[in-house]
Amino acid sequence: MKKLFFILLAVLCCAGVSAQKAKFGHVDYASIMPLMPGIDTAQTAMADMQKELEDEGAIMSQELKQKEEDYMRLANSGASAAVLKVKEDEFNRLYERFQTFVSDGEKRLQEKQIELLKPFQEKLLAAIKKVAQAEHYTYVFDISTLAFYGESTDLTAAVKKELGIQ
Repeated sequence: MKKLFFILLAVLCCAGVSAQKAKFGHVDYASIMPLMPGIDTAQTAMADMQKELEDEGAIMSQELKQKEEDYMRLANSGASAAVLKVKEDEFNRLYERFQTFVSDGEKRLQEKQIELLKPFQEKLLAAIKKVAQAEHYTYVFDISTLAFYGESTDLTAAVKKELGIQ
């Protein structure tokens, strides 16, 4: 009889837990991020780095163009195959350097973006968590990742308030 009582109690407890309705909320992460205090400094640093990389890339691109013109001039003037080979090798080395510069530059830019935005993302996620816990939400989603949301509360304003953003 005791065993039956405990089994019945366990079933009722499980039924009670599963009967609780999950509470869903959503935020517009992309609308909050640009409003966060200090984010403009991070964006300026990113723009400066991007401009610096673009300027350096433009110089290398101009060098490539010059090497190509030099090669064409020599080829049209009847230069020897050995001289053309040297110029072609120079062009190819510079082109490889340029390609490496571009791929490394993109990687450096991404790493810098992650480094600069991480504190803002952490602060925003902490605010979302605080609001969700205070208002007893089970799940909070970013609307950019949802194709549809029906029964869900928009917590964007509450999160902005938590961050001191109007």
